[in-house]
Amino acid sequence: MSNTELSLTLDDYDKAFTEVSFLLDIFIETIVTFVGKSTPALAVAAGRKMAANLPVHLQQGDTEEVLSEVLRVFQIQQMEIDGRVEGAGVVIDLKSCPIGSVCRNRGYELGGEACQMFHYYFSGIMAELIGRPARPKTLSVGEQCSFAIAFSGAAPLRQV
Repeated sequence: MSNTELSLTLDDYDKAFTEVSFLLDIFIETIVTFVGKSTPALAVAAGRKMAANLPVHLQQGDTEEVLSEVLRVFQIQQMEIDGRVEGAGVVIDLKSCPIGSVCRNRGYELGGEACQMFHYYFSGIMAELIGRPARPKTLSVGEQCSFAIAFSGAAPLRQV
């Protein structure tokens, strides 16, 4: 059995990051070209689909519990992410966001299409787990990015 992952160099990781950045660039451009104005809806749908596959355990399904579980899953993946409930929604804070790293690598505008797609994707995850439509809004971009997710409609009735 070969253990090539143990012999990878920093240059190997840099090349892999460049390749992943390129692939994400092509992926986003293709979606925007073919889907157009429906791109946010596609990202939300992808997030909703992903929610069904997340290893989360919800007992009450309220906003606080859902946010805590989703953040836990993303933090396990080494993402520097935090969030809090504010009013009828949540605010998500990202430090050293991997999407932001790709944007910088490819010369994308921070807060542009790639970031917006991620925000809508994340909103889809939250919407599916909470059971209410959600809409993201970018608050700040840079070394630390923040976006809010507002939930609409009445909270679903939970069975006891």
